[in-house]
Amino acid sequence: MNNEKLMILKMLENGQINAAEAANLLQSIESPSRAAAPPTLPPTPKSHPTPRMDSDTSRHGNNGSRSGGGHGLDDLTRKFESFARDMAPKAQKFAESAAGVISGAADKVSKALSEAGSSVPSAAPQAGHTPRPAAPASTTGGTEQHIEMLVDSSGYNELSLSGLNGEVRVKGYNGDKITAKLTYRKKNSRAAIEMMKLGNKYFLKYEPDDFQSVSIDAYVPERAFSVFKADGLNCTVDCSSLAAGEMQIINANGNTRLSALAATNLTAEGTNGNFIISNVNAASATVENMNGNLETHELDIANLKLTNYNGPLSIIMSGFNRHASYIWNVETGNAKLNMNLPTMPTLGYHIKAHAAMSEIRLGLTGLQFLINESSLVEARSIHFDTAAKQVKLAVETSNAPLTIN
Repeated sequence: MNNEKLMILKMLENGQINAAEAANLLQSIESPSRAAAPPTLPPTPKSHPTPRMDSDTSRHGNNGSRSGGGHGLDDLTRKFESFARDMAPKAQKFAESAAGVISGAADKVSKALSEAGSSVPSAAPQAGHTPRPAAPASTTGGTEQHIEMLVDSSGYNELSLSGLNGEVRVKGYNGDKITAKLTYRKKNSRAAIEMMKLGNKYFLKYEPDDFQSVSIDAYVPERAFSVFKADGLNCTVDCSSLAAGEMQIINANGNTRLSALAATNLTAEGTNGNFIISNVNAASATVENMNGNLETHELDIANLKLTNYNGPLSIIMSGFNRHASYIWNVETGNAKLNMNLPTMPTLGYHIKAHAAMSEIRLGLTGLQFLINESSLVEARSIHFDTAAKQVKLAVETSNAPLTIN
């Protein structure tokens, strides 16, 4: 069913149908709502590998020799090898992911397509070009409603907030109440919106069909929730100063900013907007963006899958502090990838990088090259096996340079 929705979106992008026709087609597809699943560790790759650098190293005449080839592979290394075996560009995957984000709220999308044609995703940009993100609808002059709800933080709690054609701003604070200002525009007098509590689940309840827009500006207890979910459609989403076991943030057609978050598992997805994520601590995280810039700062995440399509990706790190071992899988399509990483005696790198149809610029010091070609590199820190902190990177880009400094 996702393929059908993807075909409809592509027909819309190509100008084969208009917004109203796309809305009718989407409404005609009966599919269950997208389940809000907690993020997981990066999946086992499919059996379509590009060069397995470990097995092919001996067939290249390169600087240096294989280091540590006789050592047994521990669990960390096996995870890293699974990342490295799946380094082909994933344009189709990104398109399906974007369609899934939108079709996960099929009713919302149908209404948004028919009533706000300007926010429909535009055709995919050419390589190296990033489209302007869709601007959220203005909520000035809407009805305001103030909410205050006490949270019992003694046990397991879930919080779910959803915005439409506006803004979703959620900030944690040292308190025990949810305090929020809702700004909305109704389509009819019977439309109702309220903050609900059912058991240990707190959520904003309303029917999207009854509203033109819903914006949320909320302060919530920073450590009261085991699960935190936020999503927006044609929104600006901004979440900060929160800690939870599971976090899921999804935004379609708008800018996204995440900062000062702590989680065991984090999933964050964005489409048609710029994405900035900074000062995040997690055991595992999956971050994906499409049709916009993706900027990251100080992500202290042990297992990270970071992907961006049709927009540049930048990573800035001053240190790897919380974990002894890091496994990162980083990928872009149709845009440059730039990483600024620290160098210090206690930190060792093992890097496997591939730049399809472009070149790799590797400027880190103290590396031994196992493969050293213009578009394919494998290198290890000379002291990698004895380093107190070990960082393993599988990095891929296409149609643009890949730079690691």
